[in-house]
Amino acid sequence: MPIGPKLTQSINQVLERLPVVVSDIEQRKDYAKNTEFAADVSRLNAFKQQLLIVKDAPSPSPALLTELQSTAKNTIQPLIESLISANVVIAKMGQLNTHRTIEPKDAIDHNANMALLQDAIQTLIVCLTPASGSETDDILSKQFDDWLLSLDNKS
Repeated sequence: MPIGPKLTQSINQVLERLPVVVSDIEQRKDYAKNTEFAADVSRLNAFKQQLLIVKDAPSPSPALLTELQSTAKNTIQPLIESLISANVVIAKMGQLNTHRTIEPKDAIDHNANMALLQDAIQTLIVCLTPASGSETDDILSKQFDDWLLSLDNKS
């Protein structure tokens, strides 16, 4: 069975935002000095590959969807959260602070892009979470649909 339209839309939103975040990381002045950034880019690119496999599969297996959810929840979300936190610290550093590796404005701009990716990943995780089929789920599904539409209007 092919993936549903909500999941397809969610995957497309993540795929749209991933290259921007990867580019932000790669264009940092301190990218070459910090090998962790290359590892982060590698993780994000591997996640992108997972997304493309699920999106293009005629009928992705439940195991494949579970693996994607696990990667999003346990690897990518914490990665994005740590990058956002590090940028917040940089943005708060004084102008003469020698530990500042990028300009505060760049850190804030990068965080705006990462926040959009973070929102899209959270939506993806919700789409990959099996529903129990209760009446409450129907109400939440309607609210979720409305929220997805509002995200589309932001981009």
